[in-house]
Amino acid sequence: MADDDIADRPSALEEDLTCPICRCVFTNPELLSCSHSFCKLCLEQAWKGKTRKECPVCRHNCTDEKPIVNRALKAACESFQKGCRVPGSQKLVCGMHNRSFELFCIKDEAPVCVECLNLHPGHDLLPLDQGVPICKEELNVKVGILEDKVESFKRMKKRYQDTIAFIENQSQTAEKTIRQEVVRLCEILKKDEEARVLALKKEEEQKKLAVKEKVDILDRDLAALKELIDNTRKEMGGEELDLLLNFNKLKHSAKWTDEGPQRDQAELIHVAKHTGAVGYKIWEKMLTQVECLPVIMDPNTISPWLSITPEFNSVKENKERQAFPDNPERFDPCVFVLGSEGFGAGRHRWDVFVGDNPKWILGVCRESVARKRKFTVTTNSGVWTIGLSKGVYSALTTPRTALKVERRPETIRVKLNMDKGQVSFWDASNGVHLLTYTDTFPNRVYPLFGPGLHSTPMAIKPSKVTIHQQ
Repeated sequence: MADDDIADRPSALEEDLTCPICRCVFTNPELLSCSHSFCKLCLEQAWKGKTRKECPVCRHNCTDEKPIVNRALKAACESFQKGCRVPGSQKLVCGMHNRSFELFCIKDEAPVCVECLNLHPGHDLLPLDQGVPICKEELNVKVGILEDKVESFKRMKKRYQDTIAFIENQSQTAEKTIRQEVVRLCEILKKDEEARVLALKKEEEQKKLAVKEKVDILDRDLAALKELIDNTRKEMGGEELDLLLNFNKLKHSAKWTDEGPQRDQAELIHVAKHTGAVGYKIWEKMLTQVECLPVIMDPNTISPWLSITPEFNSVKENKERQAFPDNPERFDPCVFVLGSEGFGAGRHRWDVFVGDNPKWILGVCRESVARKRKFTVTTNSGVWTIGLSKGVYSALTTPRTALKVERRPETIRVKLNMDKGQVSFWDASNGVHLLTYTDTFPNRVYPLFGPGLHSTPMAIKPSKVTIHQQ
C-alpha cells in the first residue's frame, strides 16, 4: 500500500467517533443492543417506513427495542470537536489530529483542522477569521431579540403596576360606597357593613397579590435576561477561538421562549359583588329602606368612553377616554357594558330608561361576545338585541328587520325566559310588544347595554319589592 494512501486513511480515534451511516462525527449518538452506535437522525432515517428494524451494520433485529443515548460517546465527540490545549501552552488544537484549527465549517458551525476535511464532505469552509464575524452577527441578533424582550417585559410590568393602583382605587371607592350606604341604613347594619368591608379587603389583597406575583415573576425574568445578555456579551468579548468553540452552546443558551405571565380573566376586583345594590342585599333587615335593581352593570366590562354611576345602574357618554386597565373582559373599542351576572335558567325582567337618545342597543348576549374588536351586532354574533338608529327601530338580525313602532318608548322592558329560549322587548309605559326572539341560547346569557355616545343616560329602573306570605 502506498504511503499517500496510508496518510489519507482516518486515524483510529477518528474512525471510532465517526457514524457508520453519514461518515461524520456523531451527532446525538444512540446505542443499540448489538453495541453499534449511530447518529439519532441517521438511525431514524434508516428505519423510516420499515416494519422490521435492523442494525444498519450487523442486521441485528432491533424491532422491539428503543435505542438509548450513548452519553459517553456523545461526550467524547463534543470533547473532540472542542479540541484540546497544547501542554505548557494556551493554544487550542484539534482533539483528533492534534493540529491547529485553520478553517470554520459553516454547516456544523465549528472550527476544523485540515485533516478534518474528510469529515465535512460538501460543507462550506471559511478561514477562521472569516467565521468569527458570522458567529458574532448571529449572536448579535440573539442579543437584540433578548433586549427587545427586556423592553417588552418592562412595559408589561408597568401595566401590571398601573393595574395594582387601579385595584386600590376600586377598593377605596367601593369602601366609601359601602360605608355611606351602611350609615344610611343606621347602626343596626354595622355588623353587616364590617363583614362586607372585610370581604372586599380580602379580595383586594388576593387580587393585588396575584398581580404582584406576576410582577415578581417579571422581576426574576428581567434579572435572568440581563444576566444572560451580560454573559453572552462577555463570551463574545473573549478570545475568538473560544467563541467559535463555544458558539453552539452560546447560540442555544441565548434563547428566551417564555412570554411572561398572562393576564387573567378575573384580574380586577369583582366590585359589583361587593357594592352593587347593597341595600337590596340586606332588605330583610331594612325592607322599607331598600331599592331593588333587577340587573346591575359590571364596571369591569364598561367601555373607556362611557361613565357609570356609583350604583352601577346608569351609563352615558364620557367626553374623554377614561384611564381604565385593558383587562380582558372590558369592551374596547365597542361602546358597551354588560350586566354583572349572567342568567342560565328561569324567567327574568328588567326595565331600561333610554329617553330621547337617538341611537342605542339593548338586549342580551353570550359571555364570549367579542370585547377587543369591532363586530356586527347580530344574532349570528351571539347577541339578541333591539336598537334605534336614524329614527328606525330594528331587530338586529342579518339583515336587520325594521320594526313598526307607533310611539317613541322612553323605557324598554326586557323579558328573558331561559327555559323557553325567548327574549322579548316591550314598551314599558303601555305594555306594547315590540319584538321577540326565539332561539337556542348558550348556557348563560348576560344583559347588554349600548347607550351610544350621548349625554342622555341609559339607566336600569328599580323594581318593586313584593313579599308574599304563605
